[in-house]
Amino acid sequence: MDATSPSNSRERLVRVSAGALFLAGSLRIPENARGIVLFPYGIENDQRISYTEGLARPLGEAGFATLLVDLLTPEEKALDALTGFFRENVDILHKRIIGIANWLVEGQETQNLRISYFGTGVTGAAALIAAAVRPDAVVTVISVDGRIDLARNYLSRIYAPVLLIVGENDAEGKNLNRDALEQLHTEKQLETIGGAANLFGDTNTQAEVAQLAVKWLARRYEHI
Repeated sequence: MDATSPSNSRERLVRVSAGALFLAGSLRIPENARGIVLFPYGIENDQRISYTEGLARPLGEAGFATLLVDLLTPEEKALDALTGFFRENVDILHKRIIGIANWLVEGQETQNLRISYFGTGVTGAAALIAAAVRPDAVVTVISVDGRIDLARNYLSRIYAPVLLIVGENDAEGKNLNRDALEQLHTEKQLETIGGAANLFGDTNTQAEVAQLAVKWLARRYEHI
């Protein structure tokens, strides 16, 4: 199914063009959507993928369209299992995020929906790089437990507002995100989830992250 299918609020599978290849995605567009949030993911275990899917649902309930996209093909994942080539390759991953943004901009049913990026871990870094390289495509970026160190050289070039979320007990993550705040020259905010070290651990953490994201996105889209 492609981006010209009739809009409805049910989740459906789509083939997403990202440059020279097609990627597997899951698209949901509620009636009168306020915008669309792209959730890219790469080398993730089933728990993290399920966690990401759980984050997307509350955003849909808040009136945002969502697109979850696997940034890697099955063949690339098989190769990565042997070589580790793709898992932290933000050069490849950020280019695919930009390719997906182009697909959304050009798609008949999505072209009027302003795009936000929501990344976790390595894809959080890739989303930040994508926002720096193509600033006109994105309203805001949300990074949860992001590998901010992988995006360090791009942070000063980001114009879109940035929300960083990290666990209160993740000392290394907090240090990385605090350093990132100093390098970002746009609207920015760091939120910590109390009592958490790994934000992918339980549904209570998931609900808190989703609540912060909905509040942040609502402000960003208020006057669009």
